[in-house]
Amino acid sequence: MKIALVAPLDLSFVLFCKGIVDNLNEINDIELVLISDVHGKDNYCSNIIKKWNVKFIPIKCHRYVNLIKDLNYIFSLYKIFKKEKFDAVINIATKPNIYGSIAGHFANVNKIFCSVWGRGSVFVDNKKSVKEKLIKFILLKLYKRAFNVCSKVWFTNQYDLNYFKSVKLIDNNKIILTKNYVPTDDYAPYILSHHREVVLRNELKMKKEDKLVVMVGRLIWAKGVREFVESSKILKDKLPWLKFVFIGPVEKGISDVVPESYLRENEKTGNFIWTGFRKDVKDIYALADLAVLPSYYKEGGYPRALTEPMSMGKPIIAADSPDCRGPVEHEKNGYLIPIKNSKALADGIEKIMLDDSLRETMGKYSRKKAVRDFDEKMIVHDVLSKMGFDIPTSVMN
Repeated sequence: MKIALVAPLDLSFVLFCKGIVDNLNEINDIELVLISDVHGKDNYCSNIIKKWNVKFIPIKCHRYVNLIKDLNYIFSLYKIFKKEKFDAVINIATKPNIYGSIAGHFANVNKIFCSVWGRGSVFVDNKKSVKEKLIKFILLKLYKRAFNVCSKVWFTNQYDLNYFKSVKLIDNNKIILTKNYVPTDDYAPYILSHHREVVLRNELKMKKEDKLVVMVGRLIWAKGVREFVESSKILKDKLPWLKFVFIGPVEKGISDVVPESYLRENEKTGNFIWTGFRKDVKDIYALADLAVLPSYYKEGGYPRALTEPMSMGKPIIAADSPDCRGPVEHEKNGYLIPIKNSKALADGIEKIMLDDSLRETMGKYSRKKAVRDFDEKMIVHDVLSKMGFDIPTSVMN
C-alpha cells in the first residue's frame, strides 16, 4: 500500500505527526510518502525526517490565500498524486485538506482523508472586512467540495465539528471525532539536564531565584498576546522574580498580526521576553513553572500550547472559551479565566506562583490528565484504525 501524508510544512510533520508516521510504518508492505513545503534553510526538519524511513517530496505551499499560488499548489499536488499512484492520501490542516482532497479526487486516489485540527484565523469572529468575508465564503465552498470526496474527516474539536455541521458541509457517516493528542513519552517531566538548564537560564537572563511563565503561540492578537504582555506589566513590581517568555515566530500578511515593535517595546520592562521561533520549546516548557494561553483564536479544541506543558507536569491557565478550555479542569490542574481579561490572567498567575504546594499539586494532576486523556499512542491508533488502516496493536505499547 502506498500512502501520502500531506501537510503545509515539514515542521508540521516534526511537531505533530511522528505518531502517525510510526503507526503507518507498522503496516505490512507500506510505502509512506510525506509531502510538504520546507521550513527554513537549515535542514533542521529534513534531517529529522530522514531518520523516519519515509520518502519526502518538497512542494511550495503559500501560507495565505493567493489565487495564483494556490492554483500552482493544487496542480503540483495533482501531478505528484498522478505520478506516485497513491492508494490513500491523508491531509492535515486547511490548505492540504482543501486542495489535497480535490487534487486527490482528480488524480483518482482511492481513499482521501481530511484532518481538521482547527479552523484558522479567517474564522475568528472579529473578522469583518469585505475581503475576509469573501475569503471565508470561498473557503467554505472549497471545504464542501473537499469533504464530499473524502472517505473520512477527522476532527479534534467538537466545536469545529458543530460548526461544519451547522453550515451543512459534513455527512455524519464520515466523521471521526477525538481530542487532540500529545506524545506523552516525549513530553515527560524532568527531561532537562542541569547543563541545559544553566544554558537557558543564562540566555533568558534568569537569576537563580527567578521563575518563569511561558506562552507559545502565533504572533496574532487573537492568541491573547496583549493579555499576556499586560499581565507581565501588572505583576512586574509584585513578582519581580517572575519572567514572562513568549515564543512565537514572526507573522506577515494578515490583518491581526502583532507588530514586532509592540513586543520589542515591552521587552524594555525587563520581565517580558519575546524569543521568536524556537526549536527547543520542549526545553523551555521543562524550565517553566507555569504555561498560559489566553487565546480567543479558533484553536483545535485542545491546544498543544496547553497539552504539551501539561504532559511535562506544569499547571496551566487558559481563556474560558470553547476552543481553549478542553484541557483545563478549573482549580485542579490550573485556572480558566475570562476572555480578553489581563487582570484575571495576572491574578491566576500570581496565585499559582505564590503557592509552591498548589503549583506542585496542579502540575502532578496535569501530567496524570495528559496521559489519561491526550496520549498520542491511544488516539492516533484509534483514528487510523477507523480510517481503515490495519495498525498492529503492538504500536500502542
